[in-house]
Parts: sequence; structure tokens; C-alpha cells
Amino acid sequence: MVPLSQLQQARKYPYLASSRNVVKQISPDLTRIEQSTFESALNLVEACAAVSPKARRKFVENHFSKRELSYVEFLQNDVLAYPLSKILLSQLRNPILYERLAQITGDLTFEYLVNEKDKIAAFTDIARELNVQVSISLDDQPVVFVSLPQYLSTPLMDGQLHLVHQPVQKGKVKLEWNLACRWMAEKAHALVLGSLPVDTKGLPKVFGEMTSIIQSRIHVQQAHENKNLLSSGIVIEAFPPCMEKMHSEITSGVNLPHMARFDLATFLVNVRMPNEDIVSVFSKASNYDERVTRYHLDNLSGKSSGKMYSSPACAKIREHGLCISRTCNVTHPIQFYEREKTFQSKKGAESSAGEAVGNNSTQN
Repeated sequence: MVPLSQLQQARKYPYLASSRNVVKQISPDLTRIEQSTFESALNLVEACAAVSPKARRKFVENHFSKRELSYVEFLQNDVLAYPLSKILLSQLRNPILYERLAQITGDLTFEYLVNEKDKIAAFTDIARELNVQVSISLDDQPVVFVSLPQYLSTPLMDGQLHLVHQPVQKGKVKLEWNLACRWMAEKAHALVLGSLPVDTKGLPKVFGEMTSIIQSRIHVQQAHENKNLLSSGIVIEAFPPCMEKMHSEITSGVNLPHMARFDLATFLVNVRMPNEDIVSVFSKASNYDERVTRYHLDNLSGKSSGKMYSSPACAKIREHGLCISRTCNVTHPIQFYEREKTFQSKKGAESSAGEAVGNNSTQN
């Protein structure tokens, strides 16, 4: 019987050697994968295959929301689902999916680390397993010091972590706690990406059947996502994570703080969402005032002021405390939107072409 604490740790940080040992202790029968375990793995694979980053963010949020659960069967399913998902993704032979699994794992590492009850112990345990030597200063907020060679040995997707932004003291990089957790998330990202694809030779036939099910589910999922286009031409699914979160919250009736409203409104203006649609978005807030909303919107869009406000860059959004992603790999939300919109347009065209070929084949 695996101790509950080890199962919980393995679920949070599945890439560690101690987590792999937990999997070995459970000793799963690869010829008879439990349906619940397969569904958990399928959820992760579908999150990786989703066109929109929104789906991956939702997976992370859902996974994190269950951090307090202590049901042994649930924990075992999730612990086994991770290596199973690596096998299934490897059978799909798509490097983009490998990168997305690494991204999800890194995001989960960050979420769990910054919310650990014993933050210092959790951080040092992970560092020790990854052979990373760190020293921690216990001030009001912990400060982590990492040797310069070790810091630079990790590929950094998060622009905020680039060395030019970090103080260096006596050959060590000084990281405030939030940045230290982001850096450790990058370590996890690189570790998982380097472990894929896994060897899938000699697997039981059931894995071929599972792969066929996954391919079918992914096709349906992506076809559905490609239709998620507003009549105005605005692709909600292409919003960067910060804007998607603010958009989702305000349309759910959440009262956003002033800077969040400003950042969201200017973003919507700059992606050319019609003013009436933006008014409709803000009308869902519980303290909505149409007159005030239209006044500010006319000013931001240039309708009354004669000059349209620019959407704040990522650096400014971080200053406002609204950045929620490590891996956007852009310096401006509009860059992210244009990139994702172009990508989804291509996917939509490919999907339509595939359907047309299928229809012609059926007719012939």
C-alpha cells in the first residue's frame, strides 16, 4: 500500500524519480487498463491536442482544484494516467503535443509550488531530486539563489526569467519566490520535453485500440473548436490566457478591478471587436452602468477622443498582476492573438479540406 502522502506528491510532480517509483509500487497491469485511468489520461491528451490554450489552462485549473482530495483510488488513477498519457502521445508521433504536455506539467508545477503549505520544504525536495543546488534566504518572503551555470543550463520559455532581468550576486542568480517557482516550472518543462517520445515497442494491443479512440476524439474536438468564431470575426479561442481569463470572469458577472477592465477593454478595441459587442461583454458585470461604459469605451476606441488607446504590453500586464502564463512566448497580447488566430484559420482550412475529400470519396 503506497502512503497517501506519496500518492499526492506523485500526482503533483509526476516527472520526479520518486513519482516513478510510486508508479512501480502500484504495479499496473498494462493488458488491463482501468477505464477511469484511461479517461484521466484521455483528458490530459485532449488538453494537449486542443487548438486553444484555454483548454490547457482549464485542465491545469481543474487538476489544481482537486489538490485536497485524499481518495486513494482517485489519486492512483491520476498518478497512473500521466505515464499512460506519455505513451499515448508518443504513439501519435506529434512533437507539438510533446511540447504542450511539457507546458501543462510546468504550469502545474508552478501552481502547486506557490501554493504549498510548506513552500521551502517542497521546493528544496524538488531541487534535490533534480540535482539542483539552491540556497534560500528566509526573509519576509523567501529568496532563492541559484548558481549562474545551473540557471543558464535550463532553456527558458518564460521571457520574464531571462538573465538580463535578474540580479546576480557573487556568481549566483537571485530570484524572488514567484520567479523561483517559475524557474523550477521551466526545469520541469525541459525535463518532460526531453523524455518524449517514450519507447512504445512491444506494448499490448489494447494501446492500439486506445490510440484509435483518441485520434477520433481529437478530430471531433478540433472540428468543434474551429467553429468557435464570433460573427464579428473575433476568435475568442485565440485570446491570450490573461485576456481569456478576464473575459470569462466579467461575462460570468465578476467585478474586475479597474486595471483589469482597462487592459481587457483596450485589448478588445485593438483586436477590432465592435463597440456594441464590447458593451455586451461588460454588461454582464454586476455593477454595469451602460452610460459610464459607453463613455469610457468611446474614449478608448478613439470615437470621442480621436485617438485609439493601445493595448498594454505583457510587461505592463505583469505590473498589474494580471499575467497568468509562463509560456505565451510573446511581448504583447496582440502578438499572441494574431499568432493563434492565424494558426486556427489554417487548422480550420485543413479540417474543411479533409471533410471535402471525405465527402467526395463517399460519393465516388
